[in-house]
Amino acid sequence: MREMMDKITIKQTKELDYKTFEAFRALRTNLENVNKEGKAITFTSVMGKEGKSFVAFQTACAVAAAGKSCVYVNANLREAVSSDIYEVTGVRKTLLDYLSGKVQVEDIICETSVEKLYLVESGAPSKNASELLSGDAYQKLIHTLREKYDCVIIDTPAVGEVADALVAARITDGVVLVMEREMVPYEQAQKAKKSLADNMADLS
Repeated sequence: MREMMDKITIKQTKELDYKTFEAFRALRTNLENVNKEGKAITFTSVMGKEGKSFVAFQTACAVAAAGKSCVYVNANLREAVSSDIYEVTGVRKTLLDYLSGKVQVEDIICETSVEKLYLVESGAPSKNASELLSGDAYQKLIHTLREKYDCVIIDTPAVGEVADALVAARITDGVVLVMEREMVPYEQAQKAKKSLADNMADLS
């Protein structure tokens, strides 16, 4: 076990206006109210480029701002998305390293420059993302994070494109399905919701 946790600096690339900031406060409160016993929440979307990762990360920041320890897990093993939302320097070990058996859980949890906010970065893209997220190592990770932090936010790829979110949601306490207004057809949204529900995911 490492004596000290890696500490990284996060520079947000998008400044929030007052209305948007308050919206994330409201989302944080709603999640607390509807899922009082839940600590681990999966975020996904119907399609790509709907702002799902932005919503997930800002929700994690809102939880941390309320004085609760929160770990944001970038579980998108398909592509690097964080550069569109925040800039990270200092990450040496990633989720992929852990799921590949190269390091331990504690090696991939990073302290950040945002108080109470911790981060697990995805790492290089993998062709075996769904298989890795369905394995025992991922289950152990979520169990460990539940025990250690007040809240766990898991950012996954779009459920309408790959199965990763369905796999990840099975061992979390609920799902936030992010949809951009007037972008997703109703039938497609209902199909995504049913897929998540069939995998025993509580939707928010």
